[in-house]
Amino acid sequence: MALTAMSSGFFNTSRDSDSTTSLDSPIQFRVSKTPGHTKKMNFFKVGKYFTLVDMPGYGYRAPQDFVEMVEAYLQERHNLKRTFLLVDGVVGLQKTDHIAVEMLEEFGIPYVMVLTKIDRASRGLLLKNVLEIQEFVKDNTQGCFPQLFLVSAVEFSGVHLLRGFVAHVTGNLPTVEAS
Repeated sequence: MALTAMSSGFFNTSRDSDSTTSLDSPIQFRVSKTPGHTKKMNFFKVGKYFTLVDMPGYGYRAPQDFVEMVEAYLQERHNLKRTFLLVDGVVGLQKTDHIAVEMLEEFGIPYVMVLTKIDRASRGLLLKNVLEIQEFVKDNTQGCFPQLFLVSAVEFSGVHLLRGFVAHVTGNLPTVEAS
């Protein structure tokens, strides 16, 4: 069972730090101050439950073989449970994000949008970006989970909810019997 994390790569450090805080495990990511350091897919086994795949960014400074590498992986990975599309909360959806969404929609891959760096955006800008993304998801997607997850690795905001969702998607959330 696999989960993938994709981002536009404009700010690789947030993606890596958000990935680190999104899991309740001893996984550590190397965090860089400059975008474009991740050149290949990195696989992290999370206990015996699932594998997290950290993909290179698909925007600014993307590896030259990005399209071939990612398309092949996404099309051939039959046990892929969900892809998490990481969107910078300060800049909102970019052209590269739209292209990634088109690819996920074309391949019929279920995905979730995660708005990162929410601690860096003003409330007004954050609200504007959230509303734009919600409208985009409603009007242009079929495979996107309707709930947008807002997270901050710095303030740890939204991380517990995202962890709960990951646990649910991977079948690791205990169910409670109704009395």
